[in-house]
Amino acid sequence: MRNTDEEQRIILVCLSASPSNERVIRSASKMFVKQRDIFLALYAGFYEKDTSQDKRLQDNMDLAKECGARVDIIESREVALTIAEYAKRNNVTDMFIGSSAPSHILQSKTISEQLVASLPEVDIHIIPDAKASSYPQAYKKTNGVVWNFRDLLMVIGIMAIATGLGYWFYHSRYSNSNIITIYILAVLIASALTSHQLYGIIAAVLYILLFNYLFIDPRFTFLVYDPEYLVTYFVTIIAALITGSLAAKLKSIAWESAETAYQAKVLLDTSNQLQKATNSEEMIRIACIQLSDLLKRDIYYYKIDEKGNIAMAGMSLRNNDAYKAVELSTMEKEAILWTYENGHHSGAFTSHYSGCKYRYLSIYTEGVRYGIIGIRMDQKRLTTFEKTILLSIINEFTMSLDNETMNKQKQLAEINAETERFRSGLLRSVSHDLRTPLTAIYGNAGNLLQNGDVLSEEEKKNIYSDIQEDAFWLHGQMENILSMTKLENNPDMHLTPVNVDDVIEESLKHLDPHADEHHISFQESYDCSFALMDARMIVLVLTNLINNAIKYTPPGSDITIEKEKKGKQIWIIVKDNGNGISDEDKKHIFDLYYTGRHSLSDSCRSMGIGLNLCDLILKAHHQTIEVADNIPHGALFRFSLEVLGVNEDERFQNSDR
Repeated sequence: MRNTDEEQRIILVCLSASPSNERVIRSASKMFVKQRDIFLALYAGFYEKDTSQDKRLQDNMDLAKECGARVDIIESREVALTIAEYAKRNNVTDMFIGSSAPSHILQSKTISEQLVASLPEVDIHIIPDAKASSYPQAYKKTNGVVWNFRDLLMVIGIMAIATGLGYWFYHSRYSNSNIITIYILAVLIASALTSHQLYGIIAAVLYILLFNYLFIDPRFTFLVYDPEYLVTYFVTIIAALITGSLAAKLKSIAWESAETAYQAKVLLDTSNQLQKATNSEEMIRIACIQLSDLLKRDIYYYKIDEKGNIAMAGMSLRNNDAYKAVELSTMEKEAILWTYENGHHSGAFTSHYSGCKYRYLSIYTEGVRYGIIGIRMDQKRLTTFEKTILLSIINEFTMSLDNETMNKQKQLAEINAETERFRSGLLRSVSHDLRTPLTAIYGNAGNLLQNGDVLSEEEKKNIYSDIQEDAFWLHGQMENILSMTKLENNPDMHLTPVNVDDVIEESLKHLDPHADEHHISFQESYDCSFALMDARMIVLVLTNLINNAIKYTPPGSDITIEKEKKGKQIWIIVKDNGNGISDEDKKHIFDLYYTGRHSLSDSCRSMGIGLNLCDLILKAHHQTIEVADNIPHGALFRFSLEVLGVNEDERFQNSDR
């Protein structure tokens, strides 16, 4: 089986003038990945210009082009053969085609069936008609109308066949009583197959007239001399009435079952679409389209803000060419606001604002009001079936909005809880770790004030050094905390091209007071490398990495800063030859508040936010930071930046201007 996630796909969509072809094109476009796949669209056949079909076909071609497809037209009468040859010639992997009937009466297979047989290696997706009927097919036959031409022709045809058989029996050696049996059977068949019991009575009357006129002496008259025939006629009419009544009841049960099954299918389809929706806007669009297709009416969705302003949030019109917002009259606006406030129906065919052209339904649950559905009534009431399915879809739509609201509230609660945990942890860490250096500074300052006259210069120098070291550490931690808060509130950074060497040199000016006890080296190169960065933040990253190396390596250790260019990235590396970092610590070294189990950690103060801040800064740059072992011993930290060439830098600066 082909791995469609990795290999290139060549997608073909078959174009036609069908109104449902738009859905076929959009289904194909969902599979199309612009950077990797090839999207083709083909129309095979003939079409007449300046016709409605030509306009629909042209609209479908334009839609395919908008979706990124290359459109080809091949005039041919053998549609299936043409599409198959085109697909083979272009090595098509996936084909999308709408469901179709055979092109002519002598053809047994549809075009899609022929393509499946001709292209076994191609994944063929047959998309059904997008437009759903508001009634099941069986239910549409009567539509509440008793008289219809189809049933009348059926009765006449059945009775004509019965009369023909009667003539054959009349001139054969068989008994003429069989003619009555044939006519009674014809009456029963007509009663069972037609949509109303009235047609069974018509068939019974025709039986009486035809049998009396054609087969009873005196023939070709309507006179009846034998009274037994009158009893037969009466029994026949009663049988027709009973048969018609039973047939009507059976059809009613079948229609109700069809309605229930169809309603379940529509609700399942709507539910599946709503579950796939990622936001409320998409849910509104799906609900409007489903209701418009089912009710064959224009559907609008309105939202009302806190000030009572009405804003359209979605719509679906039967005629896409008339896609425009409806102009609301004063009465329509009042009806919308009344429905929103009271949660009841209003508008056309209701007791409130009955003069409106639209009927309005409120979308709400306990404590939450989402919006208003507007249905253009066109002076036609909704049937009972339409009302049932309308309310079912609206309930499904409301539940989906509820689920999205609850998910948003849950996510917000999780974010607030995480933020609160972060703030609490930061507060605990700050209150604990800042107390020690502040106490030391306070004690040393008091010692100088009280005993400055008796302390030697060497002792004073040591106290000054301790105060400076504690103050430097406090300054660094406060810088980290402020930078972390800034990233939390605004993670977006303004990146500009900056010379990497200048940033490294700047970071070397902000090192720990114990830096002189280590051998820190950086070999500045002559090739100027410019990278996109927030210079102040990258200086903070380098300062944290170098100071960590100073803090966790013994005096006399070597600390080296290097840079390495690889393609479109430049890697800045800080490495030392200390005792290194254990594999267990490497897994958590960028975690917040993690201080590790280093052998020197007891003698070093650490809040565990420096490396986590470095990781956050690099993620804001859409870059990475890594930790590794420095061979033969020691630790190595490296992070990447997007490098720019000289020409790219000039172009970047010009675009900034």
